[in-house]
Amino acid sequence: MRLFTLTRLVTAEGRGASGRLIGMAGGIAVGVALLLLLLGAYGGVTSRTERATWMALGDGVSTEVRDLTAAAPTDETVLAATALDHFDGKTITRVDIAATPDSTVVVPGVGRPPAAGTYHASPALIALIEANPTDILGSRYGTPAGVIDDAGLASPDSLVVVTGVTTGSLNASTFSVAGGILHGGVWSVTEFRGTAYPSTNYRTITIIGAIATLLPVLILVGIVTRLGAATRAERFAALRLIGATPRRVAAIAATETGVTSLVGALAGTALAWLLIPAAALVELDDGRFFRADLTVPSSTVLVVLAGVVAGSTTVAGWRTSRARIGPLGGSRERSERRLSTLRVVPLVVGVVLVLGTTIAALLHTPLTHADRILIAGFILIAVGLIAAGPVLTYRIAQIAARGARGTAGVIAMNRIRQHPRATFRAVSGLVAAVFLVSVFSAAITTAISDSPSAQGSEQLSSSILVAGLDSPPQADATTAASHRTALTAAASQIAHTAGVTATAIGSYYPDEGVGFTASDAARVGLPTPDGTSHLQVTGTSFSGGPLATRPATAPGPTPAILVVSTDGTTHSVERARTAILGSELRLSSPPTTRVDHEGSRVEAWATRYANLAHLGILVATLISAVSLAVSSIAAILDRKRVLGLLRLMGMPASTVRRVIIAEAALPLATVFALCVGLGILTAWCIVAGLTEGRRTITWPPPSYYLVLATSLTLAATAVLATFRTARTNTTIEATRIE
Repeated sequence: MRLFTLTRLVTAEGRGASGRLIGMAGGIAVGVALLLLLLGAYGGVTSRTERATWMALGDGVSTEVRDLTAAAPTDETVLAATALDHFDGKTITRVDIAATPDSTVVVPGVGRPPAAGTYHASPALIALIEANPTDILGSRYGTPAGVIDDAGLASPDSLVVVTGVTTGSLNASTFSVAGGILHGGVWSVTEFRGTAYPSTNYRTITIIGAIATLLPVLILVGIVTRLGAATRAERFAALRLIGATPRRVAAIAATETGVTSLVGALAGTALAWLLIPAAALVELDDGRFFRADLTVPSSTVLVVLAGVVAGSTTVAGWRTSRARIGPLGGSRERSERRLSTLRVVPLVVGVVLVLGTTIAALLHTPLTHADRILIAGFILIAVGLIAAGPVLTYRIAQIAARGARGTAGVIAMNRIRQHPRATFRAVSGLVAAVFLVSVFSAAITTAISDSPSAQGSEQLSSSILVAGLDSPPQADATTAASHRTALTAAASQIAHTAGVTATAIGSYYPDEGVGFTASDAARVGLPTPDGTSHLQVTGTSFSGGPLATRPATAPGPTPAILVVSTDGTTHSVERARTAILGSELRLSSPPTTRVDHEGSRVEAWATRYANLAHLGILVATLISAVSLAVSSIAAILDRKRVLGLLRLMGMPASTVRRVIIAEAALPLATVFALCVGLGILTAWCIVAGLTEGRRTITWPPPSYYLVLATSLTLAATAVLATFRTARTNTTIEATRIE
């Protein structure tokens, strides 16, 4: 009861105390809300990846079918093939399934496999089908039989179709697909199962990204709790004056902080819940999040609440007991204890770990558990920068103090020497942000190198569709001729589709490439030199690469591809694609345009994770600005009496402002280049170390330097915003000692 009464004396002191507690609770609420949203996003990315990869066949619970003529589905297994379809620049994931009527295999989001000739589609694909004529899209898949629910979709925007087929027609759908997530071929499947990560490398990157994004949030929560301790010293001194023991004062500080933290944490939980619908609108890779993806389990919420309250309460009591507040108050600042150079050890150890692991990987002698070592090294570097910052700041301040001439410089440098921890703490959020932004920005350059290069004129027209043709195995001359006749008839029928201008069948050359007659090549728009009877197309001309052609002799008899030229309109291209898929042609790859190939490359996993990195950059930058503003205000409130005495002695307000700027600029300038360099080095070590040098990074893109400039601008704005606090808290009233 006595403790409660004393606590009321501390907290019931008018607008100042109320504002302090409200600000502390508000800061904790923002931190907890961000923490819960980030935890939800981490779990959401994992769960949506599992829902996106059940279509990737060949992962442990399926067997590739080599001879389809000897294979058939059973009640316990289905035959399945996955392909990427395209429509107007959009990618559609198609899963063809041959199953028995009594199949017990469960298709995620569908249940029992659809009957032959029917399909289940995602809501987004159904809307797309209904918005277009049947001969353009809908007739590709058969008769609609149902909707794929959320359990089988990565996103509300996912375009997915599960079609029921016969075993014979499944052979014609055995596509080899691109994009980095799907396997070609026909598979015998007992269970459709997704994976959380495409590989252990991406799991490692996800864990590092989660830690990197959470670090600024935790720094923000820690800094906000300092705001509560900044103005309590003189109130606690009054309690000491009336007989309260140091232990009792520490208990009061812990109680006040604990209750405030609890209120802020509960408000942050409510705020996170209210922000989930807005956060779900953020598009990542192939679409938005489901709201359930961002919802944190109740057990996790309780752990976060307990951790924030217990941590802030314990720290507040510990700091107050160590402050040794006496009956005469804390008007005189005590110098901090001398810093130990051991604070630099975590940083050095972290650099050694990531460099050593990467060098071993490049020498093709990878260390055991290299992924865990890289995670540990990253954590040590990130934490080590914060731990080593005060030591480096102290050393630089020593040097700067010797050459300081102006009043502001002398005061600022000497205070930094006396309080290096408190000074560096003010910019610790921004320091962490610069390091993390450097890591993210450098790491995503490995995805940028995967993106398609700039388009030139020497490429296949985007109005041309190319489909791979599947030839009968070990066909004799009669069968081959019959097959060629059937192909010609099917191509002729496709040529009569509205919007199609020409078709041509290319055959394999024994050495390289695909050959056409000069007349066929000219009809579909391939550049043909005069006087040439046949044209040979080499390289990746039909998959988005440069168009490489040369005169040649007649090709071999084996048909390779079907080329369909259209008038270039979206409806014509898609109508032709639908006609190819609905024909009797046996296809080894689906009909695609150059643009479709480029889109598939952009969907690589590296690019997907690069999108997450952009979110991490945004979070780190914004939180750093808030952290700097809060910590600068707390620092002013901590020493308002000292600054007030200087003002009373005649120091101009402009000099006080210069002192504040110098105290913020020196620690940041001390470690800025170090953060940038270590960030780029860490990104290279992670990328090269996980891939044994198969991937690397380049210099960060121009957007990186823009983000750095924005961070510094936000930092400057945050410091300038504290000038009003400095003016109102360094008046004559601040020097009163009762």
